[in-house]
Amino acid sequence: MSRAVASACIEPTQILIVPVMHKLHQGNALYGYSDIYRLVAEFRPDQVGVEIRQEDLDRGDDYLARNYPAEMVHLAKIYESRVFGFDWLGDDLAGKAVPDDWWKKHSRVKQLERSMDAAPQDRTPNDRRLSAQLASLSERQEQIAVTATATTLADGRYDAVTAEYYATLKHLTDGTQYSVISQFYAARDKHLNDNVIHCLHGMKGCRVAIVTGMDHHGPMMKAIEHRRDCVRLRPVF
Repeated sequence: MSRAVASACIEPTQILIVPVMHKLHQGNALYGYSDIYRLVAEFRPDQVGVEIRQEDLDRGDDYLARNYPAEMVHLAKIYESRVFGFDWLGDDLAGKAVPDDWWKKHSRVKQLERSMDAAPQDRTPNDRRLSAQLASLSERQEQIAVTATATTLADGRYDAVTAEYYATLKHLTDGTQYSVISQFYAARDKHLNDNVIHCLHGMKGCRVAIVTGMDHHGPMMKAIEHRRDCVRLRPVF
Protein backbone atom coordinates (compact mmCIF):
# COMPACT_ATOMS: atom_id res chain seq x y z
CA MET A 1 0.00 0.00 0.00
CA SER A 2 1.37 3.45 -0.89
CA ARG A 3 1.85 6.04 1.86
CA ALA A 4 -0.86 8.23 0.35
CA VAL A 5 -3.37 5.39 0.34
CA ALA A 6 -2.29 4.20 3.79
CA SER A 7 -2.78 7.65 5.27
CA ALA A 8 -6.32 7.74 3.88
CA CYS A 9 -7.19 4.39 5.46
CA ILE A 10 -8.67 5.30 8.80
CA GLU A 11 -10.15 1.81 9.19
CA PRO A 12 -8.52 -0.65 6.78
CA THR A 13 -10.22 -3.97 6.16
CA GLN A 14 -8.44 -6.62 8.22
CA ILE A 15 -8.17 -9.89 6.30
CA LEU A 16 -7.05 -13.28 7.60
CA ILE A 17 -6.61 -15.99 4.94
CA VAL A 18 -6.54 -19.43 6.55
CA PRO A 19 -5.27 -22.32 4.38
CA VAL A 20 -6.88 -25.66 5.19
CA MET A 21 -6.15 -29.26 4.19
CA HIS A 22 -9.67 -30.78 4.13
CA LYS A 23 -9.51 -34.48 5.10
CA LEU A 24 -5.79 -34.32 5.85
CA HIS A 25 -6.65 -32.55 9.11
CA GLN A 26 -7.87 -35.91 10.42
CA GLY A 27 -4.32 -37.28 10.53
CA ASN A 28 -2.41 -34.16 11.54
CA ALA A 29 -2.04 -33.73 15.29
CA LEU A 30 -0.40 -30.32 14.77
CA TYR A 31 -3.21 -28.83 12.69
CA GLY A 32 -6.60 -30.37 13.34
CA TYR A 33 -10.11 -29.14 12.69
CA SER A 34 -10.27 -27.53 16.14
CA ASP A 35 -7.23 -25.41 15.24
CA ILE A 36 -9.06 -23.98 12.23
CA TYR A 37 -12.06 -23.04 14.33
CA ARG A 38 -9.86 -21.53 17.04
CA LEU A 39 -7.94 -19.40 14.52
CA VAL A 40 -11.13 -18.00 13.06
CA ALA A 41 -12.76 -17.39 16.46
CA GLU A 42 -9.68 -15.66 17.90
CA PHE A 43 -9.61 -13.31 14.90
CA ARG A 44 -13.09 -12.10 15.95
CA PRO A 45 -14.39 -11.79 12.37
CA ASP A 46 -17.27 -9.63 11.27
CA GLN A 47 -17.57 -11.82 8.15
CA VAL A 48 -16.35 -15.32 7.31
CA GLY A 49 -15.78 -16.55 3.75
CA VAL A 50 -16.01 -20.28 3.12
CA GLU A 51 -15.24 -22.39 0.07
CA ILE A 52 -18.88 -23.13 -0.69
CA ARG A 53 -20.84 -21.60 -3.54
CA GLN A 54 -23.04 -18.76 -2.32
CA GLU A 55 -26.08 -20.35 -3.96
CA ASP A 56 -25.48 -23.58 -2.03
CA LEU A 57 -25.35 -22.17 1.49
CA ASP A 58 -29.09 -22.72 2.05
CA ARG A 59 -29.43 -26.11 0.36
CA GLY A 60 -29.37 -28.23 3.52
CA ASP A 61 -26.95 -30.23 5.65
CA ASP A 62 -26.99 -33.46 3.63
CA TYR A 63 -26.36 -31.64 0.36
CA LEU A 64 -23.49 -29.61 1.82
CA ALA A 65 -21.91 -32.69 3.40
CA ARG A 66 -21.96 -34.50 0.03
CA ASN A 67 -20.32 -31.69 -1.86
CA TYR A 68 -18.05 -29.72 0.46
CA PRO A 69 -15.29 -30.31 3.03
CA ALA A 70 -16.38 -30.81 6.63
CA GLU A 71 -14.63 -27.70 7.96
CA MET A 72 -16.38 -25.47 5.43
CA VAL A 73 -19.80 -26.84 6.34
CA HIS A 74 -19.04 -26.50 10.07
CA LEU A 75 -17.92 -22.88 9.73
CA ALA A 76 -20.95 -22.05 7.60
CA LYS A 77 -23.16 -23.24 10.46
CA ILE A 78 -21.21 -21.52 13.25
CA TYR A 79 -21.16 -18.17 11.44
CA GLU A 80 -24.47 -18.55 9.66
CA SER A 81 -25.51 -14.93 10.15
CA ARG A 82 -22.24 -13.53 8.78
CA VAL A 83 -20.97 -16.10 6.30
CA PHE A 84 -20.45 -15.70 2.56
CA GLY A 85 -19.59 -18.33 -0.03
CA PHE A 86 -17.01 -17.82 -2.76
CA ASP A 87 -16.57 -21.21 -4.43
CA TRP A 88 -16.98 -21.90 -8.15
CA LEU A 89 -17.43 -25.37 -9.64
CA GLY A 90 -17.76 -24.50 -13.33
CA ASP A 91 -20.11 -22.54 -15.55
CA ASP A 92 -22.08 -25.69 -16.38
CA LEU A 93 -23.23 -25.83 -12.73
CA ALA A 94 -23.77 -22.11 -12.19
CA GLY A 95 -27.03 -21.51 -10.35
CA LYS A 96 -27.85 -25.22 -10.24
CA ALA A 97 -27.65 -27.80 -7.48
CA VAL A 98 -24.82 -30.30 -7.90
CA PRO A 99 -26.36 -33.64 -8.96
CA ASP A 100 -25.73 -36.57 -6.60
CA ASP A 101 -23.67 -38.45 -9.20
CA TRP A 102 -21.92 -35.43 -10.68
CA TRP A 103 -18.36 -36.14 -9.52
CA LYS A 104 -18.42 -39.83 -10.46
CA LYS A 105 -20.36 -39.75 -13.72
CA HIS A 106 -20.73 -36.31 -15.24
CA SER A 107 -17.86 -33.98 -14.33
CA ARG A 108 -15.69 -33.70 -17.43
CA VAL A 109 -12.65 -32.65 -15.39
CA LYS A 110 -12.93 -35.63 -13.04
CA GLN A 111 -13.37 -37.99 -15.99
CA LEU A 112 -10.23 -36.62 -17.61
CA GLU A 113 -8.27 -36.84 -14.36
CA ARG A 114 -9.19 -40.52 -14.01
CA SER A 115 -8.27 -41.14 -17.63
CA MET A 116 -4.96 -39.32 -17.27
CA ASP A 117 -4.08 -41.30 -14.14
CA ALA A 118 -4.73 -44.54 -16.00
CA ALA A 119 -2.98 -43.56 -19.23
CA PRO A 120 0.83 -43.68 -19.63
CA GLN A 121 2.32 -40.19 -19.81
CA ASP A 122 5.53 -41.23 -21.55
CA ARG A 123 4.95 -40.25 -25.14
CA THR A 124 8.24 -38.40 -25.36
CA PRO A 125 11.34 -37.96 -23.17
CA ASN A 126 9.98 -34.54 -22.22
CA ASP A 127 6.68 -36.10 -21.13
CA ARG A 128 8.56 -38.54 -18.94
CA ARG A 129 10.57 -35.71 -17.42
CA LEU A 130 7.46 -33.64 -16.70
CA SER A 131 5.57 -36.63 -15.27
CA ALA A 132 8.47 -37.37 -12.93
CA GLN A 133 8.59 -33.72 -11.94
CA LEU A 134 4.85 -33.75 -11.17
CA ALA A 135 5.26 -36.81 -8.96
CA SER A 136 8.16 -35.18 -7.12
CA LEU A 137 6.24 -31.95 -6.57
CA SER A 138 3.20 -33.86 -5.32
CA GLU A 139 5.43 -35.68 -2.83
CA ARG A 140 6.86 -32.36 -1.64
CA GLN A 141 3.33 -31.02 -1.14
CA GLU A 142 2.45 -34.04 0.96
CA GLN A 143 5.64 -33.77 3.02
CA ILE A 144 4.78 -30.19 3.93
CA ALA A 145 1.13 -30.98 4.65
CA VAL A 146 1.59 -34.00 6.92
CA THR A 147 3.69 -32.04 9.43
CA ALA A 148 2.12 -28.62 8.87
CA THR A 149 0.79 -26.21 11.42
CA ALA A 150 -1.47 -23.37 10.34
CA THR A 151 1.55 -21.06 10.44
CA THR A 152 3.88 -23.23 8.35
CA LEU A 153 1.16 -23.98 5.81
CA ALA A 154 0.77 -20.23 5.30
CA ASP A 155 4.48 -19.33 5.21
CA GLY A 156 4.78 -19.54 1.41
CA ARG A 157 6.67 -22.81 0.99
CA TYR A 158 3.60 -24.86 0.12
CA ASP A 159 2.35 -22.04 -2.13
CA ALA A 160 5.61 -22.06 -4.12
CA VAL A 161 5.59 -25.84 -4.62
CA THR A 162 1.94 -25.74 -5.65
CA ALA A 163 2.52 -22.97 -8.19
CA GLU A 164 5.31 -25.06 -9.71
CA TYR A 165 3.06 -28.14 -9.71
CA TYR A 166 0.30 -26.45 -11.70
CA ALA A 167 2.79 -24.84 -14.10
CA THR A 168 4.27 -28.29 -14.75
CA LEU A 169 0.80 -29.79 -15.22
CA LYS A 170 0.08 -27.12 -17.82
CA HIS A 171 3.29 -27.91 -19.72
CA LEU A 172 2.52 -31.63 -19.64
CA THR A 173 -1.07 -31.31 -20.85
CA ASP A 174 -0.79 -28.44 -23.35
CA GLY A 175 -1.90 -29.61 -26.78
CA THR A 176 -3.65 -32.72 -25.42
CA GLN A 177 -7.20 -33.55 -24.41
CA TYR A 178 -6.03 -33.19 -20.80
CA SER A 179 -5.38 -29.46 -21.16
CA VAL A 180 -8.97 -29.00 -19.94
CA ILE A 181 -7.78 -30.05 -16.46
CA SER A 182 -5.15 -27.34 -16.23
CA GLN A 183 -7.49 -24.74 -17.71
CA PHE A 184 -10.21 -25.60 -15.18
CA TYR A 185 -7.93 -25.23 -12.16
CA ALA A 186 -6.59 -21.90 -13.41
CA ALA A 187 -10.16 -20.70 -14.01
CA ARG A 188 -11.22 -21.88 -10.55
CA ASP A 189 -8.48 -19.88 -8.85
CA LYS A 190 -9.49 -16.80 -10.81
CA HIS A 191 -13.18 -17.20 -9.99
CA LEU A 192 -12.50 -17.78 -6.28
CA ASN A 193 -10.29 -14.70 -6.13
CA ASP A 194 -12.78 -12.56 -8.07
CA ASN A 195 -15.66 -13.73 -5.87
CA VAL A 196 -13.78 -12.87 -2.68
CA ILE A 197 -12.73 -9.45 -3.95
CA HIS A 198 -16.28 -8.71 -5.08
CA CYS A 199 -17.58 -9.52 -1.60
CA LEU A 200 -14.87 -7.43 0.07
CA HIS A 201 -16.12 -4.31 -1.70
CA GLY A 202 -19.08 -4.27 0.69
CA MET A 203 -17.01 -5.00 3.81
CA LYS A 204 -14.79 -1.95 4.12
CA GLY A 205 -13.39 -1.57 7.60
CA CYS A 206 -14.51 -5.06 8.65
CA ARG A 207 -12.55 -8.00 9.99
CA VAL A 208 -12.86 -10.75 7.38
CA ALA A 209 -11.67 -14.33 7.78
CA ILE A 210 -11.35 -16.29 4.54
CA VAL A 211 -10.96 -20.06 4.80
CA THR A 212 -9.73 -21.73 1.63
CA GLY A 213 -8.11 -24.95 0.47
CA MET A 214 -4.33 -24.85 0.68
CA ASP A 215 -3.88 -25.06 -3.12
CA HIS A 216 -5.78 -21.76 -3.48
CA HIS A 217 -3.96 -19.92 -0.69
CA GLY A 218 -1.05 -18.59 -2.77
CA PRO A 219 -3.12 -17.20 -5.67
CA MET A 220 -5.61 -15.65 -3.25
CA MET A 221 -2.88 -13.96 -1.21
CA LYS A 222 -1.45 -12.44 -4.39
CA ALA A 223 -4.86 -11.31 -5.66
CA ILE A 224 -5.69 -9.50 -2.43
CA GLU A 225 -2.20 -8.05 -2.03
CA HIS A 226 -2.62 -6.43 -5.46
CA ARG A 227 -5.79 -4.59 -4.47
CA ARG A 228 -5.38 -0.84 -4.39
CA ASP A 229 -7.91 -0.04 -1.67
CA CYS A 230 -7.48 -0.18 2.08
CA VAL A 231 -6.77 -3.73 3.15
CA ARG A 232 -4.39 -5.24 5.64
CA LEU A 233 -3.49 -8.92 5.47
CA ARG A 234 -3.00 -10.44 8.89
CA PRO A 235 -0.49 -13.27 9.51
CA VAL A 236 -1.66 -16.74 10.49
CA PHE A 237 -0.38 -17.74 13.94
